[in-house]
Amino acid sequence: MSCVNVLRYIIFVDVHDQSGFIASAIPIAPSHAFRPMISYPPTALVLLAKYPDPGNVKTRLVHGTAANGYAGLKDIRDRSGKVLGPDEAHRLAAEMYRAFLVDRFAAHRGRDYDVLLATSQPEYADAFRSITGPDVPYHAVSGVNLGEMMLGLFEDLLVRYPYVLISGSDMPRLEETVIDRARESLSSHDIVLVPAQDGAYNLIGMRKPHRIFDISRWSSGSELEETVALLRRRRITHEVLDEFRLLDIDTIEDLVQLMRGPETVDAPETNTFLTALDERLDFAD
Repeated sequence: MSCVNVLRYIIFVDVHDQSGFIASAIPIAPSHAFRPMISYPPTALVLLAKYPDPGNVKTRLVHGTAANGYAGLKDIRDRSGKVLGPDEAHRLAAEMYRAFLVDRFAAHRGRDYDVLLATSQPEYADAFRSITGPDVPYHAVSGVNLGEMMLGLFEDLLVRYPYVLISGSDMPRLEETVIDRARESLSSHDIVLVPAQDGAYNLIGMRKPHRIFDISRWSSGSELEETVALLRRRRITHEVLDEFRLLDIDTIEDLVQLMRGPETVDAPETNTFLTALDERLDFAD
């Protein structure tokens, strides 16, 4: 049992009753349970990102996928009945992605781990500063696919950090509780994975580099399953944090789920964007 989950009740004692002490217990929800101060090894949280230029990000959201009949943001009508079209859809998708990035980097600023930006677009290094702030280190990545990029990051950064966590930027926030839980897992496992709702994973952490990125096809929805199968075959210790099955925003359905869900905590830029988008567009079935 994790020490994080030990305290489940607050005990109130009434010392004024003549018959003695009267104690009552009020249960605490797990998310509000006592969390002891834990010191983790130096950790790098790497956020993989593209620069939010129209047409450079969220192209599946704009154009749709085969699974949903290629219905994308470009096909949504505004409240007057006018179809957005590709150009305006790309502009809105880039605006949304920028809001995600601003919120993500702001939420992780000043924590007990280092936050790094990793991108395969070095020409945007200076432009990224308006999003990340001037103090976030920039790390260039290269590779023919996402797996090669992540392997290169792990090989480079695990020389300097005992723990390295890599996450994408297709969601507005990654809670600090996820980061803490991932670091806790790495104290006893070689690899930790945080699954996404679409069958991929939102975060992967390692304490030494492993070549485990032989995925048949990235963005297929089978990345998590293939990775876990490979880890089992190679007998690499790992943990999948199923309690944090997170939402990537890759399709209209994902976007509507985000908009109709509870307000995203610590994501003011995203909340402002989503409110304006919902007022402008008609997402009715």
